[in-house]
Amino acid sequence: MKESPAAGKTSSEVKAPARGRAPSPASRSSLFERVPDSERLAWPDIASILSGVVSSLSKLMGGGIVAFYAGCQLGGVAMAVTFALSFALTYLVGKITFREGLPNNVVSRLYIFGTKGSAAGSLVWIFVLVGVLAVGTVQLGNAVLFAFGWNEEWMRWALFVGISCVWVFMALFGTKAIARMNAVFVVALFCVMGYVVYLVAANGQMADALTHGILIPGVGEAEGFAYGVNYAIMTSGLLALFAADFTRFARRERDLVPISLVGSLFAVATYLFGALITYYGFERSVAYFSGMGYDAAGAAHAAITNPGVSLVLAAGGVGLAIICLSQMKVETSNSIGGANAVSNLFDSLFGVKLKWPAAVAVANAVGLAFILGGILDQVNAFMSFGSILTIGWCVLLVTDYYVVRGPMRIGSRNVALDAVEDVNWRGVATLAFVSVVNGVLYATGIVAVPFLTTAPMSFAVYVGLSWVFRRQVRERDAARRAEAAAGACGVDSAAG
Repeated sequence: MKESPAAGKTSSEVKAPARGRAPSPASRSSLFERVPDSERLAWPDIASILSGVVSSLSKLMGGGIVAFYAGCQLGGVAMAVTFALSFALTYLVGKITFREGLPNNVVSRLYIFGTKGSAAGSLVWIFVLVGVLAVGTVQLGNAVLFAFGWNEEWMRWALFVGISCVWVFMALFGTKAIARMNAVFVVALFCVMGYVVYLVAANGQMADALTHGILIPGVGEAEGFAYGVNYAIMTSGLLALFAADFTRFARRERDLVPISLVGSLFAVATYLFGALITYYGFERSVAYFSGMGYDAAGAAHAAITNPGVSLVLAAGGVGLAIICLSQMKVETSNSIGGANAVSNLFDSLFGVKLKWPAAVAVANAVGLAFILGGILDQVNAFMSFGSILTIGWCVLLVTDYYVVRGPMRIGSRNVALDAVEDVNWRGVATLAFVSVVNGVLYATGIVAVPFLTTAPMSFAVYVGLSWVFRRQVRERDAARRAEAAAGACGVDSAAG
């Protein structure tokens, strides 16, 4: 297969920088600029970033959700779906950002949304990624509260606010140090998780932990499987879009295969550890949350969605220290991603280059608002609707790049940012329509797994609209490219 070069290059390989240097999240100027040669990375560096992000409390929670709601057998099916979908979407979306050399929010200006229309993608990204940031904050906070026996409400809120301030601080000043320590934290976390697995085996519980059925009171088989699959699919779309911000730094297009493979494998491995860790600490976690006033089903749900409590049960203060350090790298990345979306939102709508501290503060303030709304109590609805948004976005991006602007030749690829239309109404309207329709179908119980209707509907609607308006799209595209070329000639003449 012939490789596509990076943007602006005539070969399929770009000059290699010094090994081991991660793309600095502090380099905010690169948000709207194509990746320079000096920032290109070997694929193991990018894969290590993804493996660090997916080895988080949120992913451990996913393993517990899938295993306890779907049971081990159907949970295995959900994990297979997760791996296949994560690999495919990460590779296909990653190839687009690699070729363009731009992050996903900005690439979505070129393809499905347009410049001002990319505000829609930023809103989706803020909702989903900052929502995951809020989930991780609550999980870490609950682990700390459990470890120290703090039960007062004011203590909870003071801790959540304090943790959010840490994410802001790290995003502003400490991301380079955290990036360098990323591999150490991942190894330490997996060592603690391995110790929990050892405890499960030593207690003679391994067979039950790997073969049990549904363990949530009042949940049927179909309902539980749908719950688990929705969460798995949501994280597949989230991983693809998050990884796209880093796959743009790859040296060669073929590097995207091992990058996508490693990220997907680590996601599934973390899910498996999460299922075992949740099983190990389930009874004591349920007792803890029952003492806080939860009913039986609520306590079981809280026990599953707080794997940090189980890690504290297994390893005490050492476990708490490790998950705190591990969450720093993950939540700092989520905070940076959310702030990037905030920056793109202000730039696309108002033409304002928001200062980085303000963007980080806004992203974390939204996260605190999600916590105030009890996001862990609404995790099913959040993850299910999040899966509609992220899968719809991924499918639209893949459809526009590989189909509509490919064989159908409706629109052009490799368009300069200043030649992009303000709003691609076909993309914005499709995402809005698909999200509303599938959200209603899911909320009313007509469709249990929104992905089954979201993906084909996104493809069909966008292709249909593009075909109906193909003449207008082609004419506007040709006019914009001619205007951009004329402007470039004028600049060259003035320079000469």
